[in-house]
Amino acid sequence: MTLKQITSALLTCVAIALQAVKADPAHAIKQSKWKAICDVGNDASKLATYALNNVKAPATLAKADVTKLLRALVYNTGNSTETSTTATKTATAFLGRQVEEDLAYYQGPEVAEDVTSARNGGRLEGAINEFISVHADATAGNKGCLSGNDNGGNPVESYTTLTTKHSNCKMSWSTVPQQTGDITKITAAGLAAPFSDKVEHGDLTAGDKACDINSVPANFKLNDGQTGVNVNGHRPKMAGGLLTIEATNGLVGVPHAASASSDDHPYIKHAALGVKRGRRAGPTADTTTVKGALQSASFMQAARRHILGKDENDDSADNQLEGKVKAVFKTDDGISKLIDTNINDMPISGILKNSPNLKKLGDVTDINQLLELYFHYSDLNKQRLQEAAKKLQDLETKAGTKSATDKEKECNTKGNDKQEECKN
Repeated sequence: MTLKQITSALLTCVAIALQAVKADPAHAIKQSKWKAICDVGNDASKLATYALNNVKAPATLAKADVTKLLRALVYNTGNSTETSTTATKTATAFLGRQVEEDLAYYQGPEVAEDVTSARNGGRLEGAINEFISVHADATAGNKGCLSGNDNGGNPVESYTTLTTKHSNCKMSWSTVPQQTGDITKITAAGLAAPFSDKVEHGDLTAGDKACDINSVPANFKLNDGQTGVNVNGHRPKMAGGLLTIEATNGLVGVPHAASASSDDHPYIKHAALGVKRGRRAGPTADTTTVKGALQSASFMQAARRHILGKDENDDSADNQLEGKVKAVFKTDDGISKLIDTNINDMPISGILKNSPNLKKLGDVTDINQLLELYFHYSDLNKQRLQEAAKKLQDLETKAGTKSATDKEKECNTKGNDKQEECKN
C-alpha cells in the first residue's frame, strides 16, 4: 500500500470516527418531547394543590365534628330531666375525641411534610421552566434548541410564542387553587412515559439547529462553543434531571421509572415522594355499623371508657366491645341513628329568636347559635334547679312553723306532767 493510500485510509477512518462521535450534531429537541418536559413541570406544580388539600382537610373535618359535638352537648343539656345514658356519653365522648384527632395533624410532622412536598414540586417546576424559557428566548431564526415540530423544523422563537403552542409550559403565579386534575406524569416511583425509560437521542432530537447543548461530554459546547469542554467527570443534568448527555450522540432523556428510590436525581425523587404521599382525606369514622365504628381509634377509646368502664388505652377487654356496644346502642346502626337522627331531630322551635326558620337541632350549623342553644338549656336547668330548691325550702319552713291552734291541740294530747312545756 502506497503512502497516499495509507493516508487516504486514515483520513477515511478519522472521518468515520468523527461522524460516530458527532452523530446528529446540534439537533433541536423535538416538539413532542419538550411538550412532555413541560407536562412534567405542570404536574409538579399540582403538588402544591395536593398539599393545600391535605392542610385544609383536617380543619374541615374538625369544624364538622365540633358542630356535631356541640349538638350532642345541647341534646344532653336539653334533656337534662333524664340521666345521661351510656349511649349518649359514649357518642359525645367519641365526637370530642374526633375533634382532637382532626387537630392532631397540626401538632405532628405531617403538616411540615405536606409543605415540604409543595416546595419540592415547585423546585422541579422551576428547574424545568428555567430550562424551557431560557432556550425559547435564546432562539433566533433557525438557531435554537426547541423544535417547532418533530421533523427538524425551525425552533420556536421566544417563550411567549412557545407557551401559546403549549400552555403547560407557562407557570401560574395565581393563588394555589383548591382543585386541579390528578398528577399523571409523575408517579409514586418516578416518571411516567416518555421519561420512564431512556429516550434515545434519535427519538429526542431532530434537525441541526446549532443547539450547542446537544453535544458530547468530551466536547460539550454550552461553554466555549467553538471547541467545547470536557465534562466527562461531571456530566450536566438539564430540565430538573430529565435530560443529560452521553458519549455517543449528545442529548438523551434519562430513565426515571424508579428515581424515587435513588439519590441521583433529587428533583425527580422528591416530587415522586410527594405524589406517593398524595391527597389525604383526614381521619373519618364509619358509624353506620358497630364493626365500622370500632375501626376508629376515637370511638374505641370512648367505648372503653364509658361502656367497659376502663381507661381509654386499656385494650384488655376489647374482645367484648362489639357485643357490648350493640347492647348499648340496641341496633347495628344505633350509633349513627343517635348522632345523625335522634340528636338532629331534637325540636328547637322558637328558641333562636333571630332564626325562626330553624326548627330542629340538625338545622343549626352556626357554632355561635349552637352555643346560644347550649346556654339557653344550661340557664333553663339552673332556673329549674333554683325553683326546685326554693319549693323544698318553703316546704321545710312551712313544716317548721306551727300555728297557735296546732300547738294547743298538741298540748291537749300531752299528759299533765308535760303541761309546763306547753307554756313555753
